[in-house]
Amino acid sequence: MRLPLTPFLLLLPLVLPFLAEAQPLFPIKKNNKWGLMDAEGRLVQQPVYDAIGEFKQYGYAVMQRGGRVGILNSNGQEIVPPKYDDLKALDSTLITVMEEGRWKVVNLQGRVILHPGYERVEILSGSNGNKQASYLAFMANKRWGIVDGQGRIVAAPRYDEIFICANVPEEVPGIYFQTKLEGLFGLLLTSGLEVLAPQAEEIRVFNANLFFYKKYRKWGAVDAGGLSVIEAVYDHFSRISENFIKLTLDHKENLFSLIYNKLVSKGGHEAYYPFSTEYVLCKKQRSLGLIDHCGSEILSSKYNEIQAYDGDIFRANLNGRWGIVTLDDLVLIPFEYDYIAPMQGGLCVVIRDRKYGVANYRGQIVVKPAFDSIELGEGQAKAYMREKLSFFNFDAEGRLKDENNFEKHFTIKVKTGTDRQQQWSSDDSPYQLEKFEWFYSPKQDKWGLRRLDNGSIQIEPSFNEVKVEKELGLTLVGVETLQPVVFDRTAYRFEMAYGLVQNDTGLLVHEMDLVDVRLGDFADGLPVARCIFNDGKQGLVNRIGKIVRKDFSFIGEFHNGLARVSAKGKISATLDKKSLNLGLLQNYLSSHLAPVTLTDYTLHDLNMDKFGLLTCEGCAWGYVDTAGQLAVAPGYTFAKDFINEVGIVADGDKWGMVDRKGKQLLPCRYDELGFLENTGNKVLRVFKKEEKYGLIDTLGRLAVGVQYEQIGSFGEGRLAVKRQGNWGFVDRNGREVVPCRFDEVSTFSEGWAAVRIGSKWGYIDRNGNEELDFQFSKAGNFSNGLAPAKKEGPYFGYINRQGEWAVQPRFPRASDFDRGIARVEELSGEHLRVGLIDSLGNMLMKPKFVTLTPFDQYGLAVAGLGGNPMKYGLVNFRGEIITSQAYKSIEPFVDGMARVQGKDGSFGFVNTKGELVIPAQFSKTSNFSEGRAAVWLDGQCGFVDTLGNLVVAPQFSRCLDYKDGKAIVFKGNQKAGLIDNDGNFVIEPGVNRLLDFAEGRGLVRNEQYQFYYITEQSRFYDGFYEKASEFKHGVAVVQVEGRWAIINQQGIEIIPPKYDKIDQFENGFAKVRIKGFNGLTNLQGELIVQPDYEYISYAGEGLIRVEQGDKVGYFDMEGKWVWGLQE
Repeated sequence: MRLPLTPFLLLLPLVLPFLAEAQPLFPIKKNNKWGLMDAEGRLVQQPVYDAIGEFKQYGYAVMQRGGRVGILNSNGQEIVPPKYDDLKALDSTLITVMEEGRWKVVNLQGRVILHPGYERVEILSGSNGNKQASYLAFMANKRWGIVDGQGRIVAAPRYDEIFICANVPEEVPGIYFQTKLEGLFGLLLTSGLEVLAPQAEEIRVFNANLFFYKKYRKWGAVDAGGLSVIEAVYDHFSRISENFIKLTLDHKENLFSLIYNKLVSKGGHEAYYPFSTEYVLCKKQRSLGLIDHCGSEILSSKYNEIQAYDGDIFRANLNGRWGIVTLDDLVLIPFEYDYIAPMQGGLCVVIRDRKYGVANYRGQIVVKPAFDSIELGEGQAKAYMREKLSFFNFDAEGRLKDENNFEKHFTIKVKTGTDRQQQWSSDDSPYQLEKFEWFYSPKQDKWGLRRLDNGSIQIEPSFNEVKVEKELGLTLVGVETLQPVVFDRTAYRFEMAYGLVQNDTGLLVHEMDLVDVRLGDFADGLPVARCIFNDGKQGLVNRIGKIVRKDFSFIGEFHNGLARVSAKGKISATLDKKSLNLGLLQNYLSSHLAPVTLTDYTLHDLNMDKFGLLTCEGCAWGYVDTAGQLAVAPGYTFAKDFINEVGIVADGDKWGMVDRKGKQLLPCRYDELGFLENTGNKVLRVFKKEEKYGLIDTLGRLAVGVQYEQIGSFGEGRLAVKRQGNWGFVDRNGREVVPCRFDEVSTFSEGWAAVRIGSKWGYIDRNGNEELDFQFSKAGNFSNGLAPAKKEGPYFGYINRQGEWAVQPRFPRASDFDRGIARVEELSGEHLRVGLIDSLGNMLMKPKFVTLTPFDQYGLAVAGLGGNPMKYGLVNFRGEIITSQAYKSIEPFVDGMARVQGKDGSFGFVNTKGELVIPAQFSKTSNFSEGRAAVWLDGQCGFVDTLGNLVVAPQFSRCLDYKDGKAIVFKGNQKAGLIDNDGNFVIEPGVNRLLDFAEGRGLVRNEQYQFYYITEQSRFYDGFYEKASEFKHGVAVVQVEGRWAIINQQGIEIIPPKYDKIDQFENGFAKVRIKGFNGLTNLQGELIVQPDYEYISYAGEGLIRVEQGDKVGYFDMEGKWVWGLQE
């Protein structure tokens, strides 16, 4: 059974792997009944069920017995007995069931959680703190509401949509519901409090007490109580630091405090920059200040630079000179120093006129600047003056304790005071390194790097962006640039270029020519990181910033120490989903460090930007190691990531497998090769292309084995099949009763079939015995004991069952007899015309019609009367025209009525007497179906009966045919509803893209071209499918992941997704096609299961499920049978 995968449903990805591992039982098939076995192949549940679905979410499987459905748990217990008409598991505790045609939601104990009367229901699941919580969204009167798992109403049904917010940051606990009404979004808490009524174009949960929303393209915010804290007037918002947000309005920046949840500075500054958790740097007229949580300028905007010192004391540069200040610009150390270094252990070095001194954390000068250099240690300073060394010892408060002077350098042990807890460390600053600090220069509006020991500039302010990676020992620096790049015909522009600076040396070790560098590779412990250059080439850079490789067209992620690479070709993009590709183009571009902008906006460009797939044109693929050495030389057409010590590679259109040294573990001779799902990438599925056809019935049973190249249609209990280029016949049990040895065959008629060997035709009986030898150049079907045939010459005659001419050859064209009459063509003047003969060859009607269709069940045929344009009439077996006038077209009879088009182009209907019973007055009509035909008047459609009465007045924009007493009708372009025979609404118009309704199930397509089914209550019935058909004979054909399956009305997969094509059912049978067969190989390239199976999947517990025709079996991971193939 397929569970709903709607936008309203949040799946439980963390739960599913454990459920799959815990599954102890597996469905098996025996004597066309279903039971269960354990992982050892022992039968633990006798085959008594008509169907058992796969154990999927929540460890449940839906089973069917006696036309009723229930649920089995993973132990095979009937936790829900088969007593319902239909059911669906919503989650592990709630199911929706149908009783007496009405749906309700119950828990496993049978308690009703949601009473009948709703139209649709969806489960909304998410994490609420440390617990998993489930809620039910339900629709009533076309509006959605919510109840919790106990049935308590959270929100009454008043919204167009309700779903769980998907963009909630991981650190924010709880579940938040996003509502939608008339195209606008709102926000709802699990308590039922509506913190934001539907009015927003977009909503973003920022934290548990701040929710941003966009209204009229402007951003605002509300708190958890629904109170407005930010008016919706801002163009952008972004986090500056842990406790501050920047709001932009008309290119002016405003400051919001997350501590007080309010706007603290409005438009008074040009820009804000991160400083600490308590403060933010502010810029005004190219000078810097400092703002606190309340928005107060604790340091006014007059400084050239502000750096951390200790707590509420700061290093600051004013007019090129350094000093120490505290709150409200109180100066502790005057601005008369060349530089003041960051504090170290409560002390810092100060420099004035190239002389060094010491200040303490209080901002007091404790050693005057008089020395050539000073080194700070634990509570101690070593001061050098030429060859003289002075030691200064300090107490815990940073006061000078004593002074010892020495003529030569030597070391003594000095006892220091009690350690003081420093209020600031270099780790607190995002810009301070061990030997250097990054600083922002308002004058240049750029970032630079300064030495900490003497304050000299290491790198002049020249970068627009810096990102310090202290753990990696590197800083990523960026400059604004415009670098064009083209994929196929679609042009983009990179707007930043990056380089790398070593944190310990302060050197720019890589020039500014990168648009991306994957620093996460370093974080993963790799010695190199992947990078992309602004010329489009890709390569590797090591931890000291040295380029290791710069010659790749593409390099993928490292796995097991290897990454796939191409040394040739170029990166491009395509909209062809069938091409070998490297994923979505948009995912590739968005992963770059450099911002990227689409520069052209044609329809092609927009489609490429949204749906384009990254490709590598003219590439040759191999693998590279983390030293930049090619481990597998590039020479393959394509390569996948190196997983579990193997690489899957393609040579042309064939696939194989190599090890890390390039040795072929599996030759490139398979049409497909990939890891089998859920096996931990330890088993691979091999696929060998060999297109074959078979035939299935509505129970999914294989009537004709999937072994034939082509299949015809049934005739008199025989089906034409083609194998190894020759045709034969099978019976209804799939047995080949006439061996495949003919070049061409027709269907059986009156016990015989015309067959061809070489250029001659003969006739065989139902067992393949030759009845008439191969003497005819053309041969038709026997009917009324005669068959049209041709030997020598250009003319057809008719033979009897002895092969003798019953009607001598004289006709250029001849058809089979039908009820004693055959259509033949003869020359009439210069043109061929159609006439009628009897079984003796007598001309019942001389050739006079231009065309004549076969006679239908009413003994009528449509005759082409001639003219330009052609005119048509109805003819009986005697060749008499029974219609009183000629028509522009006459269509086949349906329900005893044939649609005709009059001279003026209007449509009406004639009966089997040729009488125009419904005048040609409609601009458009459908054919009759169940006694009703859709008709159009003045652009709107309704329905008429066979007498021409309007039974449903024209009022709809579109009408589909009646099926099972109901018809789909549309109001507007997409809003569909369902009416009964009297025109009463079963479903009010409101369902988008309703395509069909049959056997109690409606087929719907959404905007993403996904298909799903609804019931008569307009209730979403089952999961999404890539493609789907209407229900016939209780089953529907659906496509899942490119393969076709058959489901019943309970959603149980009668046939899993294994066929490449399934035709529509006709007379209880459907033609199926497979492109080839599947097998399995291990990581050593050893085939553990030969490629002989149409379907292979991992079932769990080390078992692999295989299907061959309608037989099901299980292998273990070594290729040994646990349960042999059985029907």
